Amino acid sequence: MHTPTIAGDLKLTPQARTVLAYLKKRGRITPMKALNVFGVSRLASCIHEIRHRAGYVVKTYINRDEQGHRYSRYELTVH
Repeated sequence: MHTPTIAGDLKLTPQARTVLAYLKKRGRITPMKALNVFGVSRLASCIHEIRHRAGYVVKTYINRDEQGHRYSRYELTVH
């Protein structure tokens, strides 16, 4: 993995850049938040880009909602 740079950020798709900006501001995001706020239906794809194209460390946590359904929560790790 390489160190995140502005040049790496520019390699991201517009949706991934939007998600990254949110992660930088808020620290975490869920698929439901991404869909409701930004219209991003493929959050995992954006996270993959953020990790592999731009070099950020994003941790994945698996949570359960009130009905027991599993969902992912992604958190940006700051070095």
